[in-house]
Order: sequence, then structure tokens, then C-alpha cells
Amino acid sequence: MHLYSASQRLMVMICLVAFLCAFTSGVISPDPKRPICCKEDTLTLEKPSIKITKCYIFPAKGKCAAAVVFTDENKMYCIDPKATWLQRRINNLKQRGVICEDYTKS
Repeated sequence: MHLYSASQRLMVMICLVAFLCAFTSGVISPDPKRPICCKEDTLTLEKPSIKITKCYIFPAKGKCAAAVVFTDENKMYCIDPKATWLQRRINNLKQRGVICEDYTKS
């Protein structure tokens, strides 16, 4: 199929954007441009040894697992909420001024 006109190309782009939006809708995210969804197989029980700059607590929703998400400048870490060390780390973060945004209560 050849797209000869700009209007045909525009129509295809609109359809592609609508298709992509359909797959990302409903995913909880503090930043709509970058949805956060931790799959069950991406959860870890290991402590990340980085300086955490942001923290989020997400409930299970759809295909997304319940998770605590730590972020630093470059990366996101999906932590299993059952990790034994997690509450101590959240308390330490709170003392440093990093408050975990809890999306389980909304």
C-alpha cells in the first residue's frame, strides 16, 4: 500500500497513536508520559544500593503487580512489597525527606 497524500499519512499516524493509547490506558502513573507497571517477573526482593530520589507504592491492577517503586536519576526498581527490609528503607527515606507516594489509598 502506497501512501500518496499527506492526509493519508496523517490518518495512519492518528490510528497508530490511538492504538498505542488503548494499551497504556488504565495504568497508574505519577507521570502520564511514562506509565509505571511492574510485572510479576520484574519484582525483586534485593535491596537496591543506590540513592533513591523518588518512591511510589502501587496496588495490583490489571496485569500490573503490587509493588513499591524506587527511582534514582536513571532507573526504576520494582520492589516486592513482601521484602523484609522494605519498611526500614521507607522509614529511612522519610527521614531524608523522600516520601513514598501511596497510590493504594486512592
